[in-house]
Amino acid sequence: MKLQYWGTAAAEGLPAIFCRCETCQKARERGGKNIRTRPNAMIDGVLKIDFNADTYQQSMKYGVDLTDLKYLLVTHTHSDHFYPNDINMRRQGFANYCGNKTMLTVYGSDKVMASILPMAEAKSMAGLLQGVLVQPMEKVQIDKYTVYPVRGVHAAAAGPLVYAITDGEKTLLYCHDSGPLPDEVFAYWKENGLRFDYVSMDCTSGCSPMDYDAHMNLERNIAMRDRLLAEGLADGKTVFCCNHFSHNGAHSLYDEFVEIAAKEGFITSYDGMEVEI
Repeated sequence: MKLQYWGTAAAEGLPAIFCRCETCQKARERGGKNIRTRPNAMIDGVLKIDFNADTYQQSMKYGVDLTDLKYLLVTHTHSDHFYPNDINMRRQGFANYCGNKTMLTVYGSDKVMASILPMAEAKSMAGLLQGVLVQPMEKVQIDKYTVYPVRGVHAAAAGPLVYAITDGEKTLLYCHDSGPLPDEVFAYWKENGLRFDYVSMDCTSGCSPMDYDAHMNLERNIAMRDRLLAEGLADGKTVFCCNHFSHNGAHSLYDEFVEIAAKEGFITSYDGMEVEI
C-alpha cells in the first residue's frame, strides 16, 4: 500500500492565507517542506481521501488526471477537507469526456451525502457521480480496500469520521481532525482484529498545550501511540506520523518539528510525501 500526502496543513494553510505571524513569515522565507496546502491524500493512486479547494492544484503538481478517479472517501464536510463545488465540475458542459466516462463514487457521512446525492441526480451528472452513505462502526468495501469508520471527536455538524483502511496485507489508520478517541473505538478495532502498520495522526497544535478536544498535538499523539501499543493494535514495526499542522501550533514549521518529533519516535509529513506501508 502506498500513501501520498497531497496536503498537510490545517484549514488556513501554512503559511496561513492572510497571516504575518513569525511562523508564517519564516515558512514563506524558507519554502520547501515548510509550505503546506490544505489536507488530503491518495492511496495507491486509486482511493482519494478528501477533496478540498486545493485539490485541483495538487493534482497538477503530482501528475494525476482526476477524470479517471473512481473512489473518494471523505472525512467530514469542513471546506479544508470537502469542497463539493469542484466535484460539481464533473457534470457535462463543464467537462467533456469524449465517450470515456468514469463513475466517481463518494463515500461519507450523511452530512457529505446531503451535498453529493442531489448533485448526482442531475441529468448532466448521469453516469458520472454517485454517493454511498458511511455509518460509524459499519465497515464498507471499496474496491480491494476494507474500511472501518469510527466517529471522530470533532465538530459534530460536519459528520466527522476517522478511517482504518486495509488491503488485506497492510493496514493504515488515517486519524485527522479529531481529538483523542473514546474507549469504544479501541474496542471496535480490537473486535475486528486490526493491527496498524502505519498511523497518521492529527497534530494541528504542534507542540502547544491544548484545552479543547477537536484536535491533537504532539503530546496527545504520544499518548495515542502508547495506547495503541498497549492495546496490541500496533507493534514495534508500526510507523507513526504527525500530520495536519496549523501555524498556531508551536514549532509547526517542518524544519523545526521534524527533529522534535523524531526524538519521540514519529516521522513528520510534508506535501507530496510518499510512504510505502
